[in-house]
Amino acid sequence: LVDNASTEASRTRLSAVANASSIFVEIVVEPINLGFAGGVLSGWDYADGELVCLFNNDAIAEPDCFRSLVDHYRGRTDLGAVWPFDAELRADGAGELPALEDRLSRKNGTNSVTGANIWLPILRDARQCFTGSGVCLLFSKRDVPWPFPAEYFAYYEDTFLGWRLQLRGLRVERVPEAVIFHEGSGTSVRSPFIRELLGCHAEKNRLANALIFYQIRSLLLLLPIFLLAELIACASCLESAVFKRPRLMRTRIHVRSRWWLLQNLGLIRRLRDRVQSDRRVLDTMLFPLMSGRISARRGSLWDLTNRLCLSYCRLVGINTVDA
Repeated sequence: LVDNASTEASRTRLSAVANASSIFVEIVVEPINLGFAGGVLSGWDYADGELVCLFNNDAIAEPDCFRSLVDHYRGRTDLGAVWPFDAELRADGAGELPALEDRLSRKNGTNSVTGANIWLPILRDARQCFTGSGVCLLFSKRDVPWPFPAEYFAYYEDTFLGWRLQLRGLRVERVPEAVIFHEGSGTSVRSPFIRELLGCHAEKNRLANALIFYQIRSLLLLLPIFLLAELIACASCLESAVFKRPRLMRTRIHVRSRWWLLQNLGLIRRLRDRVQSDRRVLDTMLFPLMSGRISARRGSLWDLTNRLCLSYCRLVGINTVDA
C-alpha cells in the first residue's frame, strides 16, 4: 500500500489496520505526493506476483471481484488487461448493484481520436474496450514491464497503458461479472487547487498520448481535427478572459499544459521511440475501437462540431466506431 505523503494521523491509522490484518501488508511511505502514476511506480517493485492489480483508494470491491477478474484473465493469450464493472455510489455512500443481465448488455465508452474520454455506450462489444480504468485494472508484468511514466502524475495514465497493450495486439476487456463501487473524483472535488493541478495533468497527458502512440501518417490525417479542437479551446479561453467569467482556471490549464509539452519534447520523443519499437498493430486496426467525436458534451455547437469531425473521418478513411 503506497501512502502518497498523507498526514501522520493517516499513517498511524494505516499501520494499525495493517497490523490487525490477517494478511501481510507492506506500507510504502512517500515524503512527497507523487500522484497516481508515481505512486504506482513507487510500489511497482514490491508487486512480485504473477499478476498486478491497481486499485484506487476511493473504490470498494465486491467480495468476488478480484477472483472474477483473475478467472477471466487466465488462459487468454489475447488479453492484455481486464477491469471490472464500475458501479456508482449513491449520495448516502451505499452501492447499488445492477443486475448481471443489465451489466452484460451495457456497451462501453471509449476514447476520441484526440485522446479525450467519450463515455458514451458506443462500442459494439460489451466486453471489449480501447483502454481500461486505472481505478481497478488487472494485468501481467510479463506484458507490461513498466506501466506508464511517472511524469503523468494523474489521469490518462491508464489510457497510456491500454493504448500500449493495443499496439502489441492485446485486447483490453471489461468483466461485468466483477464489480467495484467508485466514488469518482473523490480527491479532486475538495480543492480548487487540486482540480486545476489535475486538469493540467489531464490535458498534457491526453495530448502527449497522441504524440507518443500515433503513427506519423495518422497524426497528419488527424491534424485538422486537433486544430479544430484547439481553436474551440482557445475561443473558450478568450471568452472567459474578455467577459471575466469565473473560468480562468480553464485558461490556466490550457496554457500550462501546452507549455509542459513544449518543455518536455525530449521526454515525449524518448517515450515515442520506446513505444513505437514495440508496435505490432497498425493504427488502422485500432481506429474501430475509437470515436470520431471530439467531445461527449451535448448542445448545438458540440453536435455540429462532432458531425464535422465524423464527416471528416469518413472522408479520409478513418474508420472509427461511429464514423
